[in-house]
Amino acid sequence: MRAEEKVKGGKLICIEVVPKDGKVAKARITGDFFLHPEDTIDSLERSLEGVDLERARLPGGESEMAARLKTALGSSQLIGASPEDLARLFRKAVS
Repeated sequence: MRAEEKVKGGKLICIEVVPKDGKVAKARITGDFFLHPEDTIDSLERSLEGVDLERARLPGGESEMAARLKTALGSSQLIGASPEDLARLFRKAVS
């Protein structure tokens, strides 16, 4: 499962999701956005692991994913994309 898109500002985001038993077994977020510190990407990807795919597809699933991603982001800086962009792409990947 995969989705990619150039978001407002022209930055490319790609999200790949590996499903297992109706849940996210692994998620990978790549693109030409900036993240400081860079290792926060691991926290963002882990925040999506275990997500129930059916629940993510429901109305409201995108805002739930954005909230998860914001929590995982903490005080780190995501430049050129937003947690909402990532959530939208995640939902697109699993739909």
